[in-house]
Amino acid sequence: MKTYYLHVIGCQQNEHDGVRIHHLLDKIGFQETTKEKADLIIIVACAVRQTAVDRVFGLVNNIRKAQKNKNPKIIVTGCVIDNDKKKFKARQVDFWDIEKPEQLAKLIDFKDQKSLSKLLREGALFSSSVPIMFGCNNFCTYCATAFTRGRERSRNIKDVISDIKKLIERGNSEILLLGETIDSYKDPETGETLDILFEKLNALDGDFIISFTSNHPKDMTDEIIKAVATLPKIKKEIHLPIQSGSDKILKAMNRPYDAKTYLKIVEKIRTSKVPIDITTDVIVGFPGEDEDDFQKTVEIFKSVGYKTAYINKYSPRYGTAAYRLGDPIPWSEKQRRWRILNDIITGK
Repeated sequence: MKTYYLHVIGCQQNEHDGVRIHHLLDKIGFQETTKEKADLIIIVACAVRQTAVDRVFGLVNNIRKAQKNKNPKIIVTGCVIDNDKKKFKARQVDFWDIEKPEQLAKLIDFKDQKSLSKLLREGALFSSSVPIMFGCNNFCTYCATAFTRGRERSRNIKDVISDIKKLIERGNSEILLLGETIDSYKDPETGETLDILFEKLNALDGDFIISFTSNHPKDMTDEIIKAVATLPKIKKEIHLPIQSGSDKILKAMNRPYDAKTYLKIVEKIRTSKVPIDITTDVIVGFPGEDEDDFQKTVEIFKSVGYKTAYINKYSPRYGTAAYRLGDPIPWSEKQRRWRILNDIITGK
């Protein structure tokens, strides 16, 4: 029996893809093992931060060293920019677009391409998450997702509801809806938006909770906030990335809102009929962020009172607009800023 090792890096979408791949490989006769012994290595990669990409190259090198007397097939999927695809190819690592099963069939010499498509769809039912849209239309200067995942594509509400019904039938008690900018969701046929989807999901039978991520402040509407506040089966939590509290840095990041606008959204959430937790993403050490800029982020952290925050230290990402700005802020300073924000979140 052939063996495989699967390594997933990055967001919930990548984790969801990992579950689908596990199911597919198990069903076509592969047995999971360690990276030192596997015949097939599949890595689900993340292209948001350079550190994540470096981890993939490091993993490939470690596998080559550990299997120096073998020649495993190594495949990378997920978010990969064109320049990195070329680097992987030079290292005898193949790229697979997960939405094109025919590519995988060719790479692993599997004849029944149609069964791979079916197995990938089945695999989604073993996850607790459901993608409702793919891609991104926001070209944030620090991120390559718009290039690796393509433009926004929303799924039909009827297909989303069908998937969720199956998960409810399997006994899932919390289902996570996924989208790069999920609050911009719009059914391609009916034009129905995220709040309407929430209403339809809330009407389904069963004991379950729906959560969702990730939102963009520019797309957060009063209707979505109201739906979260009033529908009992929608989790009382909104993930609202701030990225920076400085208008100067937000502009440099190509984030089309300012701190004042962001705080107005927070105020709407806070004044809803029921308490709603707010979580966030933030980047410290973005090029040009001086102490005054950072203190504005500190002020927002103290003001909002986030339940949790994903605090990222900036690293230059080749292929993004911010790459040309360099990396002028020392890593030690980024660590200091990280600790300050983390202490606010943890209450230290």
